[in-house]
Amino acid sequence: MSDGELTAADVPALAAGALLYSPSLAPSSLETTVAWLTDLLERGGPLRVVPPRTLPPQAGCAAVCVIGSGSALADLPPTGDEFVTAVRELERLSGRPVEAVLPLSAATVSALVPAVVASQLGVPLLDADGMGRTFALIHHTAMHLAGLPVTPLVVAGATGESLSLRVPDAWRADALLRAGIDALGGWAALAAYPSTAGEVAAASLPGTVSRLVEVGRVLLASRDPDTTVARLAAVNGCRRVGRGRIVALEHLSRPTDATIPTHPSSVVVEQMGPDARQLRLELRSEIVAVFSDGALTAAAPDLITLLDVERGVIAPLDSLWPGDLVDVLVIPAHPVWYSAEALSMVGPASHGIPLDHPRRR
Repeated sequence: MSDGELTAADVPALAAGALLYSPSLAPSSLETTVAWLTDLLERGGPLRVVPPRTLPPQAGCAAVCVIGSGSALADLPPTGDEFVTAVRELERLSGRPVEAVLPLSAATVSALVPAVVASQLGVPLLDADGMGRTFALIHHTAMHLAGLPVTPLVVAGATGESLSLRVPDAWRADALLRAGIDALGGWAALAAYPSTAGEVAAASLPGTVSRLVEVGRVLLASRDPDTTVARLAAVNGCRRVGRGRIVALEHLSRPTDATIPTHPSSVVVEQMGPDARQLRLELRSEIVAVFSDGALTAAAPDLITLLDVERGVIAPLDSLWPGDLVDVLVIPAHPVWYSAEALSMVGPASHGIPLDHPRRR
């Protein structure tokens, strides 16, 4: 990506970066959306990617993402108009045209669909997002922390149906949407946080879309783990906690199959070298904490991921097996996520680990 444009040639790097920030996903989970976005950019030309501050302050904006189950999205692919439908209905509810869109979270498939939507609507994609990674709930955003309302919001499904929602308390949005998403087929296109470019510039996390492309280029350029970690450190502050072999996968939701856990699980890594330690990784739908010889070393909202040392690629959580040689990597979240209010939403305690985050000690 150069000169503020996203081209079809940039899509593989965007997808690779999106996978780093969503380590529970396998690359195959993005294939359909990658093909969709590539086709749109090949036929329609490059997409403008701009900082929010470059737009008129009163320009209307909305955050978009996929909400629901990734497996449901694979089983029930988009028909192509779900996101446009959601945005148009949000325009009607808010009384403001949407002149630019941004990712709710610059990670997973939700890092790619905003580019799809922007291309379909003929509007710019904002180089910003609400999370800087991915979190579980739609009010876990910098915009919410800054006081922007998540609703009105709209979800549109592949069934041709849509739901709109207004809530006085942001945390109620996910609870009320859950049954509706199931009825829509397990996933839906979400358009939320109707706001102005001035509000987005003040409340969102800047530069996160271009960062994904830059990170993706690093991951695609080398299969040497040491080179990759050093280059990532320069882009996003990545650090290696340790290198070792997985010696145990514990308390998996299906003990006979190493799969993404839906219940608390652990991965034990025996570090190599003269100062070897035992690293214990606590998993939910992502790695939420790393203990080094029993001491909490890193925890959400840090992004914790594993690099397959022998293949030089990010190791999805559903691909882990005893004997794998991995680097345990920690990438700091945006500073906004280390405030006391933010940690109460997304920190260790929110995952059932009643310990202070290492940064708060």
